[in-house]
Amino acid sequence: MSEHSRDKQPLATIGKFLGPFGVAGSVKVYPYSDFLERCSDLHDVIVERKGQRETHYVLEARVYKNLWVMHLKGFTSREEASRLNGALLKIPSDQRVALPEGSYYLDEIVGLVALSVTGEKLGVVRDVMKPGGNDVYVVETAAGTAGTTYGEILVPATREVVKEINLQEGYMLLELPPGLVD
Repeated sequence: MSEHSRDKQPLATIGKFLGPFGVAGSVKVYPYSDFLERCSDLHDVIVERKGQRETHYVLEARVYKNLWVMHLKGFTSREEASRLNGALLKIPSDQRVALPEGSYYLDEIVGLVALSVTGEKLGVVRDVMKPGGNDVYVVETAAGTAGTTYGEILVPATREVVKEINLQEGYMLLELPPGLVD
């Protein structure tokens, strides 16, 4: 069931469908959220596959081994649930969990212009990696920018390096440690 009015409002991707769970139409979802328990608050969700969006009602959702297991209305078999493989799970952006001051969603960070504290444009944040202790921002640079030769800078997302994030103006201010760029 497509819902065209939702096509125009900003959506947040909160997970990716991995495959069926059991035989009754449930599906495993890899959550893009740090708030695993939030799945039980989901009611209407948007499933995006191959550029097409459909709204589905959540009959049941629970946490299972750092994944979500969801049962959407209209999916009654393993075969039907397998049609969701690879699809993205989205909600209207205004339904996201409120974050504490100084915390940001990944999609808010990606696309920001990275500036040095001296005002030099370093590039644009193209990805956020989560290797362990802290996030790492992947800043895509123009060849030769900030002394780089490879076209990207891996920036540790720490308070010592990231001095300011300004979502309204679309930039992040960085004080890069010596040796981070050539």
